[in-house]
Amino acid sequence: MFRTIKLKLPYDISLIETSKQFREATQIVLDYGFDNRTFNKNKLNKGTYRMVRERIPTLPSALVQTARDTASEALKATELEKKIKKKSLTIRYDNRTFKFYPDSHTLSLTTVHGRLVFPVAHSPLIDKYRGEYTNAQLVVYERSRRIFIMVQVNIPDKGVMNKEEVKLLGMDRGIKNIAVLSNNIFFNSKHLREVKGRYHFLKRKLQHSGTRSAHRKLKKISGRERRFVRDVNHVISKNIVSLPYDAYALEALNPAWMKQNGNGKKFRNMLGSWSPAELQKFIEYKAEDAGKIVVYVNPKHTSQKCSRCGYTDKNNRHGSVFKCMNCGFELNADLNASRNIEVLGTSEYFRLLSASQSLRFNETPLMGGGETSNKLRSFSEE
Repeated sequence: MFRTIKLKLPYDISLIETSKQFREATQIVLDYGFDNRTFNKNKLNKGTYRMVRERIPTLPSALVQTARDTASEALKATELEKKIKKKSLTIRYDNRTFKFYPDSHTLSLTTVHGRLVFPVAHSPLIDKYRGEYTNAQLVVYERSRRIFIMVQVNIPDKGVMNKEEVKLLGMDRGIKNIAVLSNNIFFNSKHLREVKGRYHFLKRKLQHSGTRSAHRKLKKISGRERRFVRDVNHVISKNIVSLPYDAYALEALNPAWMKQNGNGKKFRNMLGSWSPAELQKFIEYKAEDAGKIVVYVNPKHTSQKCSRCGYTDKNNRHGSVFKCMNCGFELNADLNASRNIEVLGTSEYFRLLSASQSLRFNETPLMGGGETSNKLRSFSEE
């Protein structure tokens, strides 16, 4: 699995000059690719390599090639529909152009002044994530005079799909309750909605004002709001993953239903305050760090099915209350759904485990080689 370590570098002039020349090289390739309607790396290399080397002779050849790759991916992402203007001062480094030394807290980077070594600020993630350091992304913030580098590290998987007996927890995500767990734990969204409501009120006033200072304040408030929501999701996901369970079952939510009409303005405003995808992402990587697994189940009828007798009817649920029309079982509707998700998640886990064991059993060596004919799939990405 891959993890990213964010490290602070000294504000060095050689890194600033390198980032500016890297941006210029990327822009040359972007313009060529857009004018010639291509994002093919071979064509971009043939058409721009000599041009970049002549215009920017101090930029090392390895960084010229990395700039070409960066431009190619940007052109492909936009499907050549609009001309791209690269504004950020970022550099992509690969294993040819950087080397990280975690024990001495130093980085060796290729720059326009040659290969230089820079100290990095200490981070607890350096000791937490040890493995193969594959690539890095350097970012320069000229206004605040700060430079950061995001180092990607490949660490061994902890082998979560190998337990014959598993303790699984179901989780239902919602708007009024951010998360409801099948072990009767609720994470209410009242405080989140109150804070976001205040931010929403302030942003409406600033948008109505329309002045330049109001726009600056609006940008500042929006960033503050995003950080608040991110912190809430971090806290919730950390609390969930720290529970004594081996696996977690979540609904495989389809974002298409969120765009359906007829739900009303109030519902859309509440939905805008919801961030299930971010919470899901945090749970996934925290669970992976802890050697646990996240499985996804079909959410169909999980809110209408009785978790005691299995009777399914849309009239079983009335708002936040679930009352089975067959057996009379009554409890919180979200809690009932989380228990249904737990049952489905257990079945899904053992289905994946069976498939994983079947693939391992069917692996046979190729003739004349030590490789195997089948590769085990990463079910955590399914």
